[in-house]
Amino acid sequence: MSTASSVGAAERRPLMQALVLERRILFGCTVLIGLCNFIWIAAVCTQKWVSINGGNGIHLHTGRYFMWSETGVWEMCRYVFQPNTTLTGKNFTNPAVPKPQNITGLKGHFHTKCTNYLAQPAMENGRPVDFAYEVNIANYVRTMISFGIISLFVMAMGCGFSTYTFVNPRYMFKRLAAGIHFISTSCTFVVVQVMMSSVDHMKKNVKFVYPERAYHYFGISFFLAWFVVLVNFFAAASFLWYSRKRKGDKAATDELAMADEPTIIGR
Repeated sequence: MSTASSVGAAERRPLMQALVLERRILFGCTVLIGLCNFIWIAAVCTQKWVSINGGNGIHLHTGRYFMWSETGVWEMCRYVFQPNTTLTGKNFTNPAVPKPQNITGLKGHFHTKCTNYLAQPAMENGRPVDFAYEVNIANYVRTMISFGIISLFVMAMGCGFSTYTFVNPRYMFKRLAAGIHFISTSCTFVVVQVMMSSVDHMKKNVKFVYPERAYHYFGISFFLAWFVVLVNFFAAASFLWYSRKRKGDKAATDELAMADEPTIIGR
């Protein structure tokens, strides 16, 4: 039996105002979720997640000087200074020779070395030729890539279900959209958390990538990822909050009251 009522317009005016506010908030959430799909792609595809700075140069055992590096989800690019040994007259790879603390007064050149942790590394004598490649970092990268791809698909699906709630206002579809947004929140948060854990691991265990006296800071891609996490969480909370049943006098219109009536789903 229907619980819809025909109360006057004056009594339902506050309910209509609340409905307008609800629609605006949910519409804003839907638009932001759609935008977050592109922001997430931009964040994952750029290398501005973490920058490690070596100041005036930190001597490495390869004879080069670490200057700084930029890290993305799957690739790290290091900028190093290679001293010109023929001009300085010193062999910096010889441990008996004192090593300068920085590159001041040295002659040489800068160059970039990028490490792709998804690619199979070249091996020599049972170990990677690239000293920056480390198995644990590669495992971190695979985790971030997996959850990053899952996040993108879930966010796209959540945007679709959020849009459908404006076509069918029944409460169960809003709850479904809220659940999908919670899943995308969890997946994107995993990517951010694993990135932070990988930086801690490099700082403690991979001195070639994160030498002593170096420091790091997070870049624009990292904060864009956090923006995506927070937007998904806000959207999940909003759709869940507005998914309450509103029947009879609690609904702004008879149509909304009927939408939340019990339904027998047959064949």
